[in-house]
Amino acid sequence: MARQTSSPKQRLTARQAIITISIVALAYFALKYGQNVLRYRELQAELVRMEANISAVDAQQASINRAFDESLSPATVDNFAKGNMNWVRKGDEVFVTVGSSKTMGTTRSKTRGEPPAASQNPEEQPENWRLWLKMLAGD
Repeated sequence: MARQTSSPKQRLTARQAIITISIVALAYFALKYGQNVLRYRELQAELVRMEANISAVDAQQASINRAFDESLSPATVDNFAKGNMNWVRKGDEVFVTVGSSKTMGTTRSKTRGEPPAASQNPEEQPENWRLWLKMLAGD
């Protein structure tokens, strides 16, 4: 009997090379597809969060617009002008109270009625320039 030496080396055929390259390419594309699917899901979740944020901002903007429209009503403007700015309208009577430093400089508007009665004793009322000096000095 003849003795066999070593088996002949197998050479890589073209068909085997194509199959190997195809398997590697399919694995690569499957990996990339999986990464894209994960990224797509992350973006979908971010889109849902952004849409919720947009709806919250829209609701806040609608509330601000309503408050702004209400603030432009004539009654609100009149109350602000009289209460905060101490402004009066034509025909309003203005009374300036003189007394303690807390009430000095405050005004009240009264559309109808009589002014408060002045004190009958002239010694009780200081001269106007002294009142102004006290008000400016902060006493």
